[in-house]
This record gives sequence, structure tokens and C-alpha cells, in this order.
Amino acid sequence: MALVVMTGCTDGTDSTGTAAPSTGGDAAATAPSAAAGPDTETKAACATMSADIKTTMAKVAKAEKIGPPAGHSAVSAQYSAGAAGFYAHTFTTSDPVNDAAKQVATAMSDLADKYATGPADRPSRTALDTAVKQLTAACAAN
Repeated sequence: MALVVMTGCTDGTDSTGTAAPSTGGDAAATAPSAAAGPDTETKAACATMSADIKTTMAKVAKAEKIGPPAGHSAVSAQYSAGAAGFYAHTFTTSDPVNDAAKQVATAMSDLADKYATGPADRPSRTALDTAVKQLTAACAAN
């Protein structure tokens, strides 16, 4: 009886023994579309990080107006908060974006540390500016 039930089923070959065309090319069909552009998660993370950079820099600018020595602590705190927020965005599906985000967070942390010591001169933001450019490029390429 099992043979009669199985007779209507096919194993993917036609009656001549050659393989029938497969319609299950889901992996191949989705691969080109996945490679065609950024995944939604990474795109959203890039947009959020861009907004976070602007927010952090606006808060830093406001804190810098306080002036030394209290202003140094306020600027340090803003950079620290910005760095902490950035680490939350380093878990996308894009390694280049993750790496660039970590560089931005590290540069912000370094600036926070420099301001915490009460520097005589304003610390350079070159490393942060470079990291932000790398993040922008990684997001654009993704």
C-alpha cells in the first residue's frame, strides 16, 4: 500500500531519469539582492550614528562655552557620553561600519581623557574628524 501512496510523489527527476528544473533557488535569488545594498539594520545604525555625532558635537560646543576649568569637565563628560552611545551602535552586520564606529568612540574617549586633565590648550580633534570621515565612507560604501 505504501508504494501506491508514494507513486504520485516525485524525487525531482522526470520519467527519463534526468533532474527536473529546480524551483527552490531561494538562496541564489536572495543573494544578489542582499549584496546590492546595505541591510536595513546597518543603514539605520549609520543614520543614528550620524545624528549622534551631530548631537554630541553640539553638546561639546555648548560645554566649551563654559570655559576652563569647569568647562573642561563638562566637555570631557560630553565626549564620554558620546563615546558610550557609540559603542551601542557597533553591532551591525557590516564589519567596516562596526570598525569605523569603534574608531569614532575611541577618538571621543581619548578627547574625554585629555579634557579631564585640564589641558592648557584645546586638544586636537584631528583623530575624531578622521574617524568620522572613515565612518561616513564605510556607511556610504555599505
